[in-house]
Amino acid sequence: MRFMIPNPQSKPLRIWTTAVSLLGSVGCLLMNAQTASAGSESKPQTGAAIYRKLCITCHATNGKGVTDKANPFHGRKTLDELTMLIEKTMPEEDPELCEGEDARQVAAYVLQHFFTSPAEQDNQSARVQLSHMTVRQYLYTTADLISSFLGTAKTTTSERGLRAEYFSTRNFRGDKRVEKRIDPVVNFQFGDKTPVDKITNAEEFSMKWEGSVLAEETGDYDFILKTENGARLWVNEQEPIIDEWVSSQGRAKEHKATIRLLAGKPYTLKLHVFKYKEKSSSVVLEWKPPHKAQEVIPARNLTPQQVPGTFICSTIFPPDDSVSGYERGIAVSKSWDEATTSAALEVMAIVIKHLDRMAGTKQDDKNRAEKIRQFCQRFAEQAFRRPLTDEQKAFFVDQHFQQKLPLEFATKRSILLILKSPRFLYTDREFTAPDGFDIASRLSYGLWDSMPDRQLYDAAKAGRLKTPEQIRQQSQRMLKDPRAQAKLRYFFHHWLQLDEKEELAKDKELFPDFDGQVVSDLRTSLDLFIDDVVWSGGSDYRQLLLADYVYLNPRLAKVYGVEPPEDQEFQKVSLDQDKRAGVITHPYLMANFAYHNLSSPIHRGVFVTRRLLGRSLKPPPQATEFKDGDFKPGMTTREKVALITKPSACMSCHSIINPLGFSLEHFDAIGRYREKEAERTINASSELPALSGVPARFNGARDLAEFIASDHQAHAAFVDQLFHQAVKQPINAYGQNIREELTTNFEKSGYNIQQLLIEIMQVAALHQPQS
Repeated sequence: MRFMIPNPQSKPLRIWTTAVSLLGSVGCLLMNAQTASAGSESKPQTGAAIYRKLCITCHATNGKGVTDKANPFHGRKTLDELTMLIEKTMPEEDPELCEGEDARQVAAYVLQHFFTSPAEQDNQSARVQLSHMTVRQYLYTTADLISSFLGTAKTTTSERGLRAEYFSTRNFRGDKRVEKRIDPVVNFQFGDKTPVDKITNAEEFSMKWEGSVLAEETGDYDFILKTENGARLWVNEQEPIIDEWVSSQGRAKEHKATIRLLAGKPYTLKLHVFKYKEKSSSVVLEWKPPHKAQEVIPARNLTPQQVPGTFICSTIFPPDDSVSGYERGIAVSKSWDEATTSAALEVMAIVIKHLDRMAGTKQDDKNRAEKIRQFCQRFAEQAFRRPLTDEQKAFFVDQHFQQKLPLEFATKRSILLILKSPRFLYTDREFTAPDGFDIASRLSYGLWDSMPDRQLYDAAKAGRLKTPEQIRQQSQRMLKDPRAQAKLRYFFHHWLQLDEKEELAKDKELFPDFDGQVVSDLRTSLDLFIDDVVWSGGSDYRQLLLADYVYLNPRLAKVYGVEPPEDQEFQKVSLDQDKRAGVITHPYLMANFAYHNLSSPIHRGVFVTRRLLGRSLKPPPQATEFKDGDFKPGMTTREKVALITKPSACMSCHSIINPLGFSLEHFDAIGRYREKEAERTINASSELPALSGVPARFNGARDLAEFIASDHQAHAAFVDQLFHQAVKQPINAYGQNIREELTTNFEKSGYNIQQLLIEIMQVAALHQPQS
């Protein structure tokens, strides 16, 4: 058995980090000190001389760093803080070579010549960049643009399941309907019996299930229908996605279709099945959502209410630029241009297909041409998120209808020109002072990743988006929309790095019950936990870290050794009372940041350092591979990690990583709580170094969670990441002190996540461009 020390990729993070920000930028400051022999001439006495002798090969003459050796100097350190850091950590292989006055002089030299002041650093990265829609924003915008004319898919009921009808013939005759009810799921094995008692002839009957299916993540969904009878399935389409109306003569068959769905929206679902003279009858409706295993579609994802269809663009776009740690629409390439053209043609085809319905006309209307021209104007206004000027009306619409062109052809030209315009593709006009329509767009793209709805557009038109209170009222309304809930779930998946691993597999001999279904259930469990915290009255960030309960179904209850819930649905369970700590110890996270057969303090420590504490780390000097045979028998994982990270070159970062990871050692490779490893008692105590000289002490996960929940820097890190995911722009661009102001207000609000998002939208909506 072998496992690897990870080689994490360094990402541009916050310049305000404390201890580790300097470890990332100055950690190699004196790495080449060991090249000076013991018998060399006496040490230089000035900071400049020390730098030239010991630092220049790693940090270069300009302090910008040398590739693979050191990052550019950055940070917010006092002279005393930097001096102490150099004394403790540099040079990496022998810190004793630079101490006392030498360390102070080189620190003074570095601060004077290479460190950028906080204000200057903020200004360097604090520019709002012109950006087009991200892929996610394009999909939602085109869907909502078409829906604004064809009808918006919304459900108004909290009831779950599908509306079921049972008929005593195979022809769905209304006078032969014998029963109506709500079925929670479609998972029936009738055999040679009838589905309901009121049907007396087991050779002939039919069934309908109708309603809507609710998508929780954006992506491709496989719908799987298992039956030996004749069946048709519709999902968000006028035509069946599965049409097997000719029965398979008693042989159970599996039929599959794949479609793309957007999270936070309902989609019409209809399933019709009939039996005629077959020996048996059964019907099972399953799906395979993104990142999850195949399963019977749960009741929580079904509603008996039907909705209008939703257009979903099928064009494949190139990935968004994510170098800043979040998707941004700043890259314009040939492939992106081609994708927007292909998508525009796709939208145009839908418009032409439903032209009379969207324009409110009929083929024989005398004024059909004028109505369609007016429809194109309304379409442009919706697409541009603002009224058109006379010049824009002439350019985007009128000129095409004045050339004696066939009506549909003129419409095609107008629609294509609108959809290829930067006024549609780019979401904001950051170079001008925002008006009400700019503010409306900033709110809708920040909260929904989509265009404003009619209520928000009308508020902008009426001048009711000028004050912070008006913006707050709209934001509170918009947070109740499923699209806002889908965007927040998308943020939490990014924050917790849920989608950065292709597959989560474990050693079958050690963990025989840990299969794909368990992994899928764990992801659902984590989603339900996050939703429970975020959408509760308090929406308390601290509960994300401190809650001691998880959501379990019977399958997970068996794996994690608790009494199973009474029914098959997920229920809130206090698991390992007083030992769990919210997302930090959720079994899905613990399994995700572990090896296939044992825990990984390094993976877990890196995750906590970067994501939860908001501290930066430099890439390790090298990836280290080793085998179990390299260690003495009976060593714990903690002992192995401590041994291989002992060199000072490693400890510049692992002095932070290891204590955080060690505090989570009570949780094994699948996130089960344990007291022992290899017959030895787990040691989960650790100390996190602090520049104050007083280390933070942890005795397990609860202590770590309480530290993070009370740490101002961790709060600022959360603010940072939520801001970036919502606004898609650097937080520094909105004011030198905006991060600190948002963080302080977040703490004063009782750590209310919903209120934080509303405040973020106020800041972004009212932002004035720099002169």
